[in-house]
Amino acid sequence: MRGLLRFTPEQRAKIDAGLVRIFAEREAREWEAAIWRAAPVLVQCAAEQLIHHKEAQQ
Repeated sequence: MRGLLRFTPEQRAKIDAGLVRIFAEREAREWEAAIWRAAPVLVQCAAEQLIHHKEAQQ
C-alpha cells in the first residue's frame, strides 16, 4: 500500500522543508548541549596547554 495521503508537489515541498527544519533544530540543540557539556574540559585542556607552553618558553 503506497501513500494513503496524497499531497500536491507544493504541499510535499512544504512538508519536506518543515521536516528538514525540525531535524536541523533538533541537531542544533544536541550539538549545543554537547558543547556545553564539553566546555569545562576544553577550557581546562586549553589552560593546561597554555601553562605548559609558557613554562617551556622560560
